[in-house]
Amino acid sequence: MQRALTAVLVFLGASLAAQAQVQSVKLVTPRLFGHFVGDVLEDEVDVRVDDGVELVPASVPQPGPINQWLELSSSRVETANDHGAMLYHLYFAYQTFYPALDARQLDVPGFTLSFKSGDHIYPAQVAAWSFGISPLREILPPAKASGGAYMQPDAPPPYYNLQRESYLAFGLLAAMLIALALLAYHLAWWPFGARARRPFTEASRTIRKLFAGAETGSAYRQALVVLHRAVDSTAARAVFSEDVPVFLAQHPAFARLGEQFSRFFASSQSVFFSDKPAAGMGAFSAAELRQFSDQLAATERSAS
Repeated sequence: MQRALTAVLVFLGASLAAQAQVQSVKLVTPRLFGHFVGDVLEDEVDVRVDDGVELVPASVPQPGPINQWLELSSSRVETANDHGAMLYHLYFAYQTFYPALDARQLDVPGFTLSFKSGDHIYPAQVAAWSFGISPLREILPPAKASGGAYMQPDAPPPYYNLQRESYLAFGLLAAMLIALALLAYHLAWWPFGARARRPFTEASRTIRKLFAGAETGSAYRQALVVLHRAVDSTAARAVFSEDVPVFLAQHPAFARLGEQFSRFFASSQSVFFSDKPAAGMGAFSAAELRQFSDQLAATERSAS
């Protein structure tokens, strides 16, 4: 008698522990009527468990055929904390392939989910549910003179008038092309890059290419020559250091760069006509020379 009582108490204790681990199982189904062959039916299973209890992934039904007329198309699991407990949301999508000849009820089988905590496994039973399916047509349709009379023509595709959208697209395209042409003119891109009134813009591009690699003494001297030719082209004559005030007076847009002009000519004089070319490069560095050419190009573009 005592041994039987002990077994009953152990069984009750295990049952209470299992109930404490899996708190609730809730099944949310779609509408239970008005379905047809090929329909996809989605349901949701919400299981609330104690914190620290984990779902065993292998117990979740995986997509695949369930029987000859029902297939599990997809399944996914989401989790959320719920006031000290863990809430598992399981979403399932079933597709029916039952070609019903009359209205009838079909069953979606239930299954058991497993949860674990340490070495203990706790089951959660998901109940089966049923839905009503209807035939696509009557069993004996009324007689027709021709078998083709049962078939209905395809619905014509809807017509959408896209005239307004077409005008808008062409207008935006024209605006983009105009803006691109203005930008090309401003920056002297092709086909505007070859015009004679932008020598500093061409010089700036050439100098940037010269300094794209290592800033060597040879590249520095070539850059000086390129910028000298741009100044001469702008003035329409050869310009020397003593001619800079006259050049700036004739081209007042460059007057704010008078100090850079003086340093440029002084560096050129030192590099080409003294025995200490490195001193000229140090007094007006390659970076400053490149910046000076960019300032001249920007001033030239804004003035033209």
